This record gives sequence, structure tokens and C-alpha cells, in this order.
Amino acid sequence: MSAGRSQACYSSLSSHEMAQRYIHFDVEELARVGAAAVGAQSCLKVEKYPDGMYNKAFLLTMDNGMQAVAKIPNPNAGLPHLTTASEVATMEFVRSVCKTPVPKVYSWNSGPNSVGAEYIIMEKVHGVPLGSVWPHMEIGDRLAVVKTIVQYQKARMSVSFSHFGGLYFAQDLDGFRHQSMSYNSGGATLLDERFVIGPSTGREKVDNGRRTVQFDRGPLRENLTAIGRQEIACVKALPNLPKSPMALYGPGTYQPTRARKLRALELYLTMIRYLCPVDQSITSSCLWHGDLHVENIFVDSKSPTEIVGIIDWQSTELAPLFHHARQPHLLDYDGPQLHGLERPSLPENLLRLDNEAQKEAKALYNKQALCSLYRTFVHRTNPRLYRVLEYRESPSFDLLLLARNLLIDGEATYLARIVELEGTWADLPGVVTSEGKDHQYPFYFSDEEKAEIERDVNGSSLGMQAMQSIKDSLGDLFPEQGIVRPEQYEEAKNALCQAKEFIIREFARNQNEEKVWEEEWPFSN
Repeated sequence: MSAGRSQACYSSLSSHEMAQRYIHFDVEELARVGAAAVGAQSCLKVEKYPDGMYNKAFLLTMDNGMQAVAKIPNPNAGLPHLTTASEVATMEFVRSVCKTPVPKVYSWNSGPNSVGAEYIIMEKVHGVPLGSVWPHMEIGDRLAVVKTIVQYQKARMSVSFSHFGGLYFAQDLDGFRHQSMSYNSGGATLLDERFVIGPSTGREKVDNGRRTVQFDRGPLRENLTAIGRQEIACVKALPNLPKSPMALYGPGTYQPTRARKLRALELYLTMIRYLCPVDQSITSSCLWHGDLHVENIFVDSKSPTEIVGIIDWQSTELAPLFHHARQPHLLDYDGPQLHGLERPSLPENLLRLDNEAQKEAKALYNKQALCSLYRTFVHRTNPRLYRVLEYRESPSFDLLLLARNLLIDGEATYLARIVELEGTWADLPGVVTSEGKDHQYPFYFSDEEKAEIERDVNGSSLGMQAMQSIKDSLGDLFPEQGIVRPEQYEEAKNALCQAKEFIIREFARNQNEEKVWEEEWPFSN
């Protein structure tokens, strides 16, 4: 028996996308295993449960009234065995060591089994998703939730690890390279024999074809150089370079090449020591929840400022603190961003605006205010995290961040940024603290190279503008991450067909170029 339909349809390369999210397994056996895991005689009901891009989820109701959540990873979830094994170990570590409210795992299996697929049977969090109450909460109550999140972040930051990679139970990495796990907590080095550090299962290690390429996923003593080597290995090994979802590619726009990507990555490897933070306290190996949005946080239904559970620890990795520590996604907003301890302000002409514009201005102010309050609270209670937030606003961090995805996009912009660095080279962290020749800009670009880089940037900008124009015209129908809701599928397909006709009219100068645009169109027909 196989799983039911997903909650969304896929418009980008549909057959491939659907295959990546199809998993065949025995639902009745999953129900039996779930009942046994919680000590029930039988499972009375199996219901589809909210899930995401990488898993199927089901709510199991037992004959004794108990409920549990069953999670089945899709083929696109990551590396077989490792993704599930690391998720389970991470949840236990966060729950038992970091004292964060995380669902208890009752049973799991990442190998061949009677269900026919890997699975996790876990506790159903008693509460409601924060997203169901967040829009109606006063800013004071929202701040109370945010303050609790800051305390959980601080608890995880109090634990640092000897290596980079992923967490596992010791017995689950037979045949895989691993490192006994020692971690620092409160100034003391502790050894926990239950766990080891093994390969990272982070999304940047598996997405866009990386899963099929052999490179060192950990455990690692050094992380940033490994990222460069990883991207170089993938650029060289993959038969086809993946295309960026942020741009359209065709005649007249930028065309990625392996040579340009490899050039950008080679320069990245040279620059790492100049870009990396000098502050060693924010470079240590730490664990972080990478997707803290309102649907992954559960709160008490009667007291919604009380967090009762945090879910979705799949693909969590041990990485440098500055690499993944950020403000919670629930604080992200569209509009002008605040920096440092900057406070928001309402427009001076607020009272002269019409009612709708006033409403929008006040809504933006409230979002900015909450973000400002978060930063102020972090600055006061967790200075180390605040230093991370400061570093993440620097040009140095931008160059480290862009390099993590050069397999997909950004090499044109990256090379242009390196050319521009000549004027500000002395301001980079690793240059400021060095002496002698490190103060000299180490790269040379001929006038021809600079002109080519400028053409590439212009072509890349044109491709991104074209994609943005499609997003703007389609609005809610645009398939973010290739997904549209089932009831909008046909309407979205028709809108995308019209968009394709428009792009071809705008860009194609002859029949050959029309054919190329047809072939390069990223959305399914």
C-alpha cells in the first residue's frame, strides 16, 4: 500500500519532482509498528498529517487513545540511513542535553524492514502550531515567545563540539568514518559515549545532485575549505550543471560554465583565511535549528506564549556558529531591514497617507519592532550570538555565504565582488590582523577579464529580472520551489504558458533562439 497524495503539485520538471517525493510502503504495517511502539494493541486510524518537501507524515490513533506521529522520508530527503539516523540522534541530544522541548522518539528504523521504508515513530506534540495563533498575538506576547527561543538558542550555544559533521548514536555508524564525541559545556570537556560525530546530512550536502557525488562530508576538523572542495567536486562530477531557480537562462542572458564556477571556487579557497571571523568564539562547531518558522514551533493552546515543542530536526548539522546561527525565520519580513541595534520609526507623513497605506506602514513597523527587540534582547543576554549577527551583516560573510552555493548560481556576481575587493582589501578581518604582504590584494584581473565579468553580471541580472517579472505577474500562482496548490495547478500551468510566450517574444531574435528558449524553459508543460 502506498502513501496518499501530497498536499501540493509540482510544476517544475514534474515527473522528476514527483518521483523524488514518491515512496512505496505498507501503511498497515506502519500502523502495526506504531501501535507496538507505544504499547497499544492496535492502531485504529491513520490520517495524513501536515508535512513538507522531504517527508510524508501521518497521525496514528491507537486503541488506548494514545496518538503518535509517523514520519517517512521521501527519496529527496537525503542520504539513505544517515539522514534518519542523524535526525533521531540529534533529537535525543537536544532533548536530553540541551533541555529543549523536542518530541520523544518511540521507534525508528533506517534499514530494510517490514514497513518497506525508513520511518520514525514519535510523540505527538500536545499543542498547536505557533502559526495558528501568531497573527492574532499582541506584540508583548510575541516578544515573550521570542525571548523563550533566545534562551533555547543560548542553551544550544553552551555546547560546542570537537568536529564538524552530524550527530549519530554510536551503534549506527558501523562502516562509516566517525569520531567519538566530546563536547564543551560550561567550560568542561565532556565525553558522551552514546553519540559520535559522523557525516553531515545538511541540505547543502545533498541537494541539486550533490547526494550522488563523493566528497568528504565529515567528521571534519576544518569546515570552510571542505565546502570549497565539495563544490569543486560537484561542478566537475555532475553530468549537467543545475540551474538557479532565481533566473531564466537563454539567448541574451548569462550562461553558466564549469570554468567560471571553478575559477570562482579557486579564488574562494584563497580568500578563506582573510574572510573568516577573527573572533574564535563564533567559529566553534555548534548545533542549530535551521528552519525555525511558525509551523515548526508548537505552543500551549490555552497559554500560547508557552513553547511546548520544536519539530523538524532533519538535516541538522554541526557547523561553525557563524555559519548557521541567525535570527529565527519567524522574524523575517519583506521590507527595509534594520541593522545592529537600530530602532524602527513610522513615516513622518503617516497621517497624510490613506488608510490602506497607514495600515501597511504600521504593520511593517510592528514587524521591524519585534526584530529590533529580539536583537536588543540578544545583545543583553547573549553577546556571543549578537557578535554572530553583526558578522553576518559584513561583506566578508556574504562572500563565504555565496560560495556555499556556487554549484547552482552566483559565480558571475562572486567574481565581480572579488574584483571590487581591491579597493577595500585592507578592511577584511584576516587582513586587519595580519602583517606584511597580506595587506596586498593578491589577485590580478586583466582588462579583458574585467570586461567579461561585467558582461556576465549584466547577463545574469537580465536573467534574474526576467524571472522576477514572471513572479510579479503570476503572484500567488508562481510555483515557489516548484510547488503550487492542487486547486491552482491548471491555472498556474496556463499562466506559465502565457509567461513563456511573452519571454520568447521579448528575447528570441530568430527561430533558433525560440527553440533554445523552449528547451531551457524551467517549468513543465
